[in-house]
Amino acid sequence: MPISSLVLTLDASPELRASVLREVSRDPRITLGPPLEERWLPVVTETHSLPEGEALAESLRDLPGVSFVDVVMVDFSEEER
Repeated sequence: MPISSLVLTLDASPELRASVLREVSRDPRITLGPPLEERWLPVVTETHSLPEGEALAESLRDLPGVSFVDVVMVDFSEEER
């Protein structure tokens, strides 16, 4: 199961930030970290495959209120077994 550490750069609008938080907190594959200075939201994703993880990261990038997604780390050591 690939595990990815991402940082979402959020829009300056408080309404859009709240919308992003609601949306990502509904997905059981995503664990939220504490927001960093209101603009950055660290998240950890756990998916069944690399393609699923890539699609999830792309869907996060496409959310209204998300300006950018930084990939900090991807651990796919389970995939190598």
